[in-house]
Amino acid sequence: MTTRVTVVETSELGPREAALWAEFQQTSPATLNPFLSLTFVQTVGRARSNARVAVVEVNGEIEAFLPYELGPKNIAMPIGRPMNNLQGFIGSGASFDARSVVRRAGLRGWCFDAVPAEQMVLIPHHYRGTTVQCAVIDLTEGYEFYLQGRSKSLLREAGRTRRNLEREFGPISHQWHSARPEDLRQLIGWKSDQYVRTGQIQLFSDPTARRIVEELATTGNTDCAGVLSVVFAGERSIAIRLGIAGPRILCGWFTAYDRELARFAPGTIGLFALAEDAARRGVTRFELGAGQETYKFRLANKSYAVASGAVWRSRGEDFGRKIYRRLIYDTFLRDQMPSWLKELDTRRVRDR
Repeated sequence: MTTRVTVVETSELGPREAALWAEFQQTSPATLNPFLSLTFVQTVGRARSNARVAVVEVNGEIEAFLPYELGPKNIAMPIGRPMNNLQGFIGSGASFDARSVVRRAGLRGWCFDAVPAEQMVLIPHHYRGTTVQCAVIDLTEGYEFYLQGRSKSLLREAGRTRRNLEREFGPISHQWHSARPEDLRQLIGWKSDQYVRTGQIQLFSDPTARRIVEELATTGNTDCAGVLSVVFAGERSIAIRLGIAGPRILCGWFTAYDRELARFAPGTIGLFALAEDAARRGVTRFELGAGQETYKFRLANKSYAVASGAVWRSRGEDFGRKIYRRLIYDTFLRDQMPSWLKELDTRRVRDR
């Protein structure tokens, strides 16, 4: 088997590569995710000059693409990081050596934090204990069928808070997609306040991140279209969610709501409204992302496994980093974990 890897900028992929990319995305439900789309990759490329794609040829035929961002010390990171909820090879399913791809691309390594665990070429490169479930709302049988599978306590709670909200502010309504710039600005403002309140990195202080979000919010391509949904109580917007959609799939991305109305759980009300609207529009798969928040698994009725890890060109570096991570994890981090986090971590390992 002869493997050749050519590294190009995202704008250099032509119609032939675009057609293959779209074909490769059809190989599994996971790779249909719009975070793995060419539109997402090229949008990042227009904002970040370090974006690249490794084109993998096996025996003279293109069999896979690996998008990434080139970081310090020639170490590649997920393209669109930290806003990319899913990474990995976009390929035909052909077998090849991921380490060889990294080496031939001239990289020291490629790190990932959420790849479909089913990608065979990456299984040897998962870090131990990192496999988690990505929550999914399966709408294949429609919204009403989905609701029938939710717990009665969840539905009672959601119904009660919705009625209380409507009594105080007016009827709930949902807009599938808003083209108003002020709605996107409101989402970013609410989200930025949340980052300050929780001590998280101020994502939108990075002009490239903001540019990527603003462009994708108005993109309407088949493989990746922005969906800026707004929930109203009366005339007041109470929750805004930016997702990206592909064929029959919707992926959550950024969600924020009016903190003054937090007691009414506007985020949950908005998620139910969005799922109902999505089902009417032919969406069969609503992905909530790999975050392990409890609310996602209360709402989800399906999931799939994702993992984090890295592919290093040197087997020695790969071995050394895995040993280092294992020592840190086993001898220090586990001792410092509170009991509830130890239990969650145990479940994560058990999910493997």
